[in-house]
Amino acid sequence: MLEKKKKRSKGRSFFKKMLGKIVVRSVNKINFVNFAAQMAHSKPGQPFLDKFKKMPKDWEHTKDISRLAVDLTLAQIEQEGESVDRKEIEQLVNEIEIRYNREIHENVTATFGLMFDHLFEHQNSILPFTSPDGRDIKHLKKLKEYRKQGLGVIFLINHSSHLDEFLVDLLWQNLYMGLPVFAAGQNMMAIKSVENLLMTGSYLVLREGANRYQMAVLYNYCKALSCAGAQQGIFLEAWRGGARTRDGSLRYPKSLVTLRGAMDVMVDENIVAKMDMDDNIEDKLKNDFTKKLQFSVKNDVVIQPIALSYSAVPEDLMMCSRKSSKSWVRGMKFFKALLKFPLYPKAIIWRAAENLYGRAYISVPPPMLLSEIKKNHQNDKTGIALDEFVALSSIREIARCKKVMAGQLTARGIVYAKRKGIELYAAVKTEMETIRQYHINTFGEEPDFEDFIRNNSLEDVIEDGLKILKKRGVLSRILKDETGIPEIKDEVALGYYATHGDRRLYSPTADQNIVVVGAGNWGFAIASHVGNRLLEDKRYNNASITIFDSRLEVARYMGINRTGSGRFSEKILPKNVFVTNDLPSAFRKASEIIMASKPEDFEMHIRGILENSEQPFKIMVATRGFIPERHSLPYHATQEMLQEYGRRDVDVFTLAGPVDPDDLVETKNISGVLAGAKSGLAILSDLFQRSSGNTFLSYDPIGVQVADIMARVYAVWINFMDSSKRINHASQLGFLVSAISEEVKNFAVALGAMPDTFTGGSKAWTVTMTSVSLSGI
Repeated sequence: MLEKKKKRSKGRSFFKKMLGKIVVRSVNKINFVNFAAQMAHSKPGQPFLDKFKKMPKDWEHTKDISRLAVDLTLAQIEQEGESVDRKEIEQLVNEIEIRYNREIHENVTATFGLMFDHLFEHQNSILPFTSPDGRDIKHLKKLKEYRKQGLGVIFLINHSSHLDEFLVDLLWQNLYMGLPVFAAGQNMMAIKSVENLLMTGSYLVLREGANRYQMAVLYNYCKALSCAGAQQGIFLEAWRGGARTRDGSLRYPKSLVTLRGAMDVMVDENIVAKMDMDDNIEDKLKNDFTKKLQFSVKNDVVIQPIALSYSAVPEDLMMCSRKSSKSWVRGMKFFKALLKFPLYPKAIIWRAAENLYGRAYISVPPPMLLSEIKKNHQNDKTGIALDEFVALSSIREIARCKKVMAGQLTARGIVYAKRKGIELYAAVKTEMETIRQYHINTFGEEPDFEDFIRNNSLEDVIEDGLKILKKRGVLSRILKDETGIPEIKDEVALGYYATHGDRRLYSPTADQNIVVVGAGNWGFAIASHVGNRLLEDKRYNNASITIFDSRLEVARYMGINRTGSGRFSEKILPKNVFVTNDLPSAFRKASEIIMASKPEDFEMHIRGILENSEQPFKIMVATRGFIPERHSLPYHATQEMLQEYGRRDVDVFTLAGPVDPDDLVETKNISGVLAGAKSGLAILSDLFQRSSGNTFLSYDPIGVQVADIMARVYAVWINFMDSSKRINHASQLGFLVSAISEEVKNFAVALGAMPDTFTGGSKAWTVTMTSVSLSGI
């Protein structure tokens, strides 16, 4: 049976590749440059072309920028003690450089202006992708001032759709503010005529297989752009491979070569002088270019976050649900177009795509100078590098000003209504208030609901949201449940749109998100140990770790100061540890959870986890003590609540042993015990395996937890007996320990433990009991 499936899969893969080659071959025959020219010079396109012909001149220094990138790269390689032929670097720069063409620029801009008027439902016909009241772009005056000073601009943008860069470009052309260039992946260049269009406003990035010299060239090309006072756009999540959000979330960004290069405006004065004396630069351009270069080197670069918001993203189901590319055409009005087919036979697809993307907005928060961000970075205690701090500052600004759309609000309402069993209107109203409260608490201001939400009743907003979700194939157009909510056709896609309306920042990857519950000494210690373990091993480069604590003031203090409380007030958290008090952002995509909270908070936290998690996870129970409300072990309490919530996708382990929080933070020789089902136990234990210690494995989670708790109880009794002189001889102590061991073993076995966990050679019992007793606990 398995062999048949493999053969079938190979067959599908073969036909898919063949079909892909046929499509590429067919599309390659289309000359998109000529197509753009025809569209621009057509009767509908002419008004756009007339407007964009008036754009100010741009990108007159492309060759000079490339020459500067070559010089910078050669200087870097020489500084690293190597040498390379200049022609080799020139060739590498030539492969990625922008190939600006004024005529193509005008034609493509006019074509996109015409196309976007058809594909989008603009709320501001005068300035598309903005609100009529101009609140989205009220900070542009400051940006224009910086541009007049000759400063380069780095646009840092969230990424949802293939059209993102074209939306930004079109708005900037409408404002006559110049053409920002974007990093384009090599996969976008598969079709030659498309490459000719894209490279007018893009530079090339190799997705895979780039060598050291190619990475150095990319870094220095981005650097040259900033030093020359140019504008460049970078998608903050580009490190993920594809960059577009797969689940609708905004995520903590990670280090990017393009951003590091763009931020580096320090250039050796000898290179500037060399550029000024270069006879290859035309005299009329030389002074202008070198003046800009000298100004930028001595001054600064502008960081400009940009937030993009869409009603609908046609790539949605392909990205979040792995649906086929045919999902792209969902929502196209084919029936309506067919009625007009006799009148417009060649334009049926075009007419069917009317308002395919719905409404979209570009929000531009205040620009920031890199020099100002550097000052804030000096006071930051997280320990992250400057480029990551810049990216994080930008993604937070994006979260603050990104619009909430009607479809997103409705999707959130449906998820909430299904969970609580209430009517949709009440659920949407509740979610709207939840968004509002979160925004006020987090950003100190009201959220920016899109104009349609502001200008219409909640009933109309819900109706519009349902229409969008039905159009995208998320909800059924006909079937409804008993409460009147349309039947959900794609749960993942519903979550995708609901999360698009979420302004929380999620950890960098959905693959491995580790969460430690509890910001006390035990939680701080575990997070420090695991955080350092992740930093030590490249295999965990895409893993994240978060400390969750429900106490706002505690989480906020630890997040800002990066220190614990009490004995750890002088200790700093590893730079990769995030801190939050927000349940959804902590647990929605959690893959491993370590419970280190107090017994009295245990049940509240487990319920919060189960109500907010959206995927299978492993939970390691490290809470030390019985759960007071249930009079049971934390392990048993967890299993009971999993059964109550009907969760069968959670694996439960216990984490215990002779480990003191100080040992974890100071990284002394430590030996913990991880217990649970055999499957996955060894892989999970790797999170704790550092050079300074070892983790022992057990298949008896109940016994390990009983041993850990009762060892601490009886250690108090032994120390009391000893200090009160009730034990006079060593033999008395031996008999007492023997009796305790027998008593604890019988108790544990009655709870479901294995007797072997309490033998003389047991790490869980004997070592823990001995160590905590001798420690005076």
